[in-house]
Amino acid sequence: MKHKSSKLRKLESKRTSILTNDFEHCIICKNQATDINEIFMGRNRLNSIKYGLCIPLCRECHNKYHNDRNMQLFWMREGFKIFVLTHSYKEFQDIFKYIKGLDIF
Repeated sequence: MKHKSSKLRKLESKRTSILTNDFEHCIICKNQATDINEIFMGRNRLNSIKYGLCIPLCRECHNKYHNDRNMQLFWMREGFKIFVLTHSYKEFQDIFKYIKGLDIF
């Protein structure tokens, strides 16, 4: 397994969310949150961290999130809606590029 750099660990420890202020409870089921998940994964994971596109999840919902494309797309759309309120559609496009299945481009 690849080791995380100290820079990445520092970024992860300071994750925020533009979707919620409650990191104690899972945003989906309201149970105790055990994980913080970036809405946009892969090449956009660091952008998700940078722009506060993270959500608190319990372990069960976290596993479901990674196995349910419809759930992923729902939260991506929610993140997009809130992002463009404080930024712009063009800025979202420039930062996140094309995301397969996200019908906003």
